[in-house]
Amino acid sequence: MTKVNFFRKAHKNDLIPKDTVVVEKMIVLEINEFRRFENRLLDNYEFISKNKELMYVDEDGVWHAILITSDEVNYGILAQSEGYDYARYAAFISKEGLVVDWYELYWV
Repeated sequence: MTKVNFFRKAHKNDLIPKDTVVVEKMIVLEINEFRRFENRLLDNYEFISKNKELMYVDEDGVWHAILITSDEVNYGILAQSEGYDYARYAAFISKEGLVVDWYELYWV
């Protein structure tokens, strides 16, 4: 089985991801802290505040975000704070196929 999000009266554009994202940093939280974050995305967080300069949309429309996750889950939440201390924009992303090296994150 797999999990998906269904949209009521959806259009094609609602279903197909369209934003290009660069993951600038991955932040791995303890599971309790991650659960609090995913349940309260609009709260202010120090780990977001400390990384505000990494999150923006560049002149080409590419989103630069941080990936927040925990070792105990197979997914993460991409966050772009737009200068705030909370996840003003957020997206779910699976860690399946995620490759991490010392210099960049990418999917295979």
